[in-house]
Amino acid sequence: MELKDKVAAVTGAGKGIGKAIAERLFREGALVSLWDIDFNLVKDLSKKLDSSGKNILSIKADVTEEDEIKSAVEQTVKSWGKIDILVNNAGISRHKTISEMSVDDFMQVIWVNLTGTFICCKYVVLEMKKHKRGKIINISSLGGRTGRPGVGVNYAASKAGVISLTQTLARELGGYGIYVNAICPGPILTEQTKQYPREVFESWNAGRAIQRDGFPEDISDAVVFLASEKSDWITGFSLDINGGIYIC
Repeated sequence: MELKDKVAAVTGAGKGIGKAIAERLFREGALVSLWDIDFNLVKDLSKKLDSSGKNILSIKADVTEEDEIKSAVEQTVKSWGKIDILVNNAGISRHKTISEMSVDDFMQVIWVNLTGTFICCKYVVLEMKKHKRGKIINISSLGGRTGRPGVGVNYAASKAGVISLTQTLARELGGYGIYVNAICPGPILTEQTKQYPREVFESWNAGRAIQRDGFPEDISDAVVFLASEKSDWITGFSLDINGGIYIC
C-alpha cells in the first residue's frame, strides 16, 4: 500500500470525485479524515469503509468557515497526531452567462472554490510545518486552464486562482518539505454531471483525443501518486487529466 499509516484529510469527501479520492486513499492504507458540509454523506461513507471507526473520521466542515476548518484540523490531529496529506476537493459551480450572473453568484463560487482552498491550506500547513513534511493536492479544473462550453466566468476564475495559489504556495513551503500540486480534471461523470443531458456533457468533451468518458477514479489514481513518495521531486505542478481535450 502506497500510503500506509499516512493521515489524509479530504474536503468535499461525501460524493463524486471527493468520495472516490477518499475511498482510494483508504485502500492505499491511509487514515482518512472525511470533511464535508453534508455530515450525513461522510458519516455513511465512513461506515461503509470502516465500521470500526478506527481508521476513518467523519467531520462536518464548511470550507468557507474558518472555525469549522480549525476544528476539523484539531479533531484530526487529536485522533492521529498529524496530517500528512490534504486534498482540497470541495467546490461548487454556478454556470450562467455574465449578463445573467449577479455579484453574489460570482462571489459565492470564488468564496467556496478559492477562498475555501486557502483556508484549508492555512490551517493544515501549520501542522505540516511541525513535522517538516506534507503533500497538498488542490483540485482545480480544465475550466481554470481555458474557456470551455458551459463554464461560467466565476468558476473559471476560481479554478485559475487555485492554480496560481498552488504555484505560489509550492515556492513558499518547499523549504519545509511540503509539496503543493494541483490536478485539473476535464469533464468527469459524477452524480452532478449525470444530471445534465448527454449532449451537454458531450459538448464539454469537444476535441477529446481519447474516446472514453472520464471517471472519478481517473482523478483518485493521480491523487495517490501526488500524495506518495513517488512524486517527491514534483511541486508547483498542475496535472491535466482530460482525455486530451487540452494538450499544451
